[in-house]
Amino acid sequence: MRIAVDARVLGYPELRGIGSYLCELLAAWPEPEDCFVLVSQTPIPADRLQGSVRLENVVVPAVAGYRLRLWDWRVLPRVVRGLEPDLFWGPANQACPLPGLPQATTVHDTLLQEQVRHGSLADRLFHGWVSPWWVRRHARRVVTVSRFSKSRIEAVFGCQPDLVRVIPNGATLPARMFPDKASAFGHARARGLARRPYVLALGAESPWKNTEGTIRAFALLAKETTEVDFLVAGVQDRARAGFEALGRQLGLGERLRLLPFVEKTDRDALYQGARVFVYPSLFEGFGLPPLEAMALDTPVVASDRASIPEVAGQAASLVDAADPAALARGILAVLRSPELADRLVAAGRDNVRRFGWAQSARAHHDLFKECLA
Repeated sequence: MRIAVDARVLGYPELRGIGSYLCELLAAWPEPEDCFVLVSQTPIPADRLQGSVRLENVVVPAVAGYRLRLWDWRVLPRVVRGLEPDLFWGPANQACPLPGLPQATTVHDTLLQEQVRHGSLADRLFHGWVSPWWVRRHARRVVTVSRFSKSRIEAVFGCQPDLVRVIPNGATLPARMFPDKASAFGHARARGLARRPYVLALGAESPWKNTEGTIRAFALLAKETTEVDFLVAGVQDRARAGFEALGRQLGLGERLRLLPFVEKTDRDALYQGARVFVYPSLFEGFGLPPLEAMALDTPVVASDRASIPEVAGQAASLVDAADPAALARGILAVLRSPELADRLVAAGRDNVRRFGWAQSARAHHDLFKECLA
């Protein structure tokens, strides 16, 4: 197969979730005779082009008129036609208006339709109407990453159930850099990331990430135990002041630490050194962080919403994370019960084995073949 790909995400300075998804699938692709033609607006760094499959990068610079999406509906279709592919793949939540050309589209979630508040009328129209219409009109198959996302795509995009196929992500799991939890904690302390034993959560300003609810749960937990601090990592600079003010208002003081994005070794030390990892998100298409914590033998308390129960399975203590009291009770139960913590750690080791990029890449390959049948 010769597959043209909207690969703009691989040319961005930072490789984020969808870019990692695309890189991992290309690296694990099962058929080396296939050829991917990656169309991007800037050159793709060589270290993002791995694997045995044939890869070509065609650079098509951005044009004026971002609000009108000229590159999306005018430039990209013309370039793809000239490449004469067998199939077009949009891996980043968006189809392309290419009538008559077989097409697969990956829609990871419906955040842009259901959760994000768009600032302009043009963006609201594009994400609310144009993008779903392109998917319905042009995609022969829609890939998504969880049963939850499938249900939302069917409801929000109006896609027929037989059009949408669930292929779970693989999990790019952290390597074990430290021999045990004490060594990982020692690294975090030496780096100034932690002072005492701690409960870890990831934070973000997006309301569905539920950072405010997590801080409120930590404040309730602080009244029940003095043995741990509370770390929230990954907080954007623009959101830090508001979360710090909330922590002071709730009386957490120095027991609450808000950390920025940290480099990989520090991140993995934080995961492995934590007494409990908390994943309180209220809306996720997949949700990788619980698997990362499980891979490092840290018990997980997670939200019972969206795709999280699918990904975490029986290996996390699932709670109503929209209720700070319920979240606090779930964390406290793990802190006070070594037996529960050990059971979650053992279940986590088994759970992470369910998610591999090789089987995900094979499933994508087979689905692309279906599009050509």
